[in-house]
Amino acid sequence: MYYKTMETHTGLLTHIKVFKEKPYAITGMLIWENDVCINCVIKNRPFATYVLSLPMHQYKIEVKGNYNSRGQFDVKHMRIVNIDSYIALIGTPE
Repeated sequence: MYYKTMETHTGLLTHIKVFKEKPYAITGMLIWENDVCINCVIKNRPFATYVLSLPMHQYKIEVKGNYNSRGQFDVKHMRIVNIDSYIALIGTPE
């Protein structure tokens, strides 16, 4: 069986948008990594809820996953790189 290795990107969270909430959640976010915009899609409801609580242009996020057929980065794992007092208060996604 062939498994794709997951790619990792780390960038500044700049934009969040909810595409669909029911029957399953799909949320999009843009992260900037070295002047390259990465269009991410989140299908995991707890991750999507967590990302929606974050202020934009403040946190660096590391995401792991693969690109889908539409060229969007499908996020499977994520973590906050620059943890501050707000993140300590609300917790981390995993």
